[in-house]
Amino acid sequence: MPSDWAFVSVDMELTNRCNTDCLMCPREAITRPEGLMSECVFKAVSEKLIGEGSLITFSGMGDPLSHQNVFEWIYDIRDKGVDVGIVINPASLNKEISQKLVEFGPNSITLSFPSLQKSVFEKLCPKVSYDDAFKRTLELIDLARGNVGLRVTGIITGINTGEQEEYVSFWKERGVGSGMTVCHGRGGNLRVPGVYELQSFGLESGICSLFQFHTFVTWEGEVLACCHDLAGATRIGSLANDDVSVIAERKRKVLKNSMPFPVCGQCDEPLRQCQFPQGLLPEGRKERNRFFSSVREKCSQAGDWEQGE
Repeated sequence: MPSDWAFVSVDMELTNRCNTDCLMCPREAITRPEGLMSECVFKAVSEKLIGEGSLITFSGMGDPLSHQNVFEWIYDIRDKGVDVGIVINPASLNKEISQKLVEFGPNSITLSFPSLQKSVFEKLCPKVSYDDAFKRTLELIDLARGNVGLRVTGIITGINTGEQEEYVSFWKERGVGSGMTVCHGRGGNLRVPGVYELQSFGLESGICSLFQFHTFVTWEGEVLACCHDLAGATRIGSLANDDVSVIAERKRKVLKNSMPFPVCGQCDEPLRQCQFPQGLLPEGRKERNRFFSSVREKCSQAGDWEQGE
């Protein structure tokens, strides 16, 4: 059981490198160092998170499947009895990688498939062939069925605002859970007229509920306010060097006041406005799953953060 709400869920960024250059990902704005997580950093960070019983997700500003140790590290975390998920895009898949991903068995796979409309998909992901991505996605679905939990997520932008119902129905027919999230500005870093327009979610509120129960760790082991800090300006500490209790206490101090970071004043991430449950921390997997189900429900009620099942 985590010792603090901040470590219920943790995103571990294996790398912040990615070759797909999607429109909804402002890679050109990244000024913090680029690189790959080292074995030393992984060991230091994962040991602490395993001790906490955190839900660990390989996710961040890069492609986790491009890290040479990704499968070994999935196995390592699972072998120690802790849940691990991974967020991927179909451009990184082929038959061999998909088979290995299922074989090494993360608890969950979240596959980003922005749109079922070919013209929209290839506008959002200009370096990725829709046909190839679709084929690779179906191959992974077949391999994962009955072996690994898999969910497909799309994105609602200015060029596919009415796609949600068709999207969810399509994947449901194939036995896959799915949903679509609203495109947001990545802490004010995204500038794509026609595809994304600045929303009004919490820009002046000084509140970020996501910060309360979720922690982001960079490939260097640094803890930032969230992954949308592309400059590394919101450093809270280093999970490679600091104890979990130190990071948790620093986050609690931040939460006592309005979010102090400039990037937060430009963030229209809908999750920041959701009111998350208070009280006892989730003791195990079942309790944590119930917690996240309640989060999903509250966020849907608060503003259509995600539509799907």
